[in-house]
Amino acid sequence: MALVIKKWSASRTPDANGNYVHLVGREAGLFAWLLSLLGIDPTTEIEIKDKLIVFTQGSLSGKQKRVIPMQSVCSAYYGYIKPWQAAVVLGIVLMPIFFLGLLVGPLYYFLNKELTVGVVENSGWSGGFAFKRSVIEGQNIDEAQAYEVIDIVRSLIEAKTA
Repeated sequence: MALVIKKWSASRTPDANGNYVHLVGREAGLFAWLLSLLGIDPTTEIEIKDKLIVFTQGSLSGKQKRVIPMQSVCSAYYGYIKPWQAAVVLGIVLMPIFFLGLLVGPLYYFLNKELTVGVVENSGWSGGFAFKRSVIEGQNIDEAQAYEVIDIVRSLIEAKTA
């Protein structure tokens, strides 16, 4: 299940915390958003620093953190899914009902595009997270921004092997 983006920061220079990339996502939906307002915020977070990558995944049950030294990363990946087929089907199926399909199809497409970023360790472990647009937080990430994250990881890996 894709997370909605709460924070997306990617830069070729580190921020005050030493992060080149800092991604934070939460569960999708109105209920999860209401919980986040109450401070009960199970989030997933990726921090990419000069020498390590930190994956933190929280839930209502607890938290899990994985720290990966940069020299243990063998590759990085990203992907972008555009659900145009489902949007077209919804549009066609709902078209007879007061032209509802003209609204629902494009809205479904707009809200359900998914972006995946991740890394693969030398051990074979693959850590990736799928994100989608957050209407409430106002965050939208495109394919070029996703590639920028992977390019930053590639640059950091190459710097460690040079």
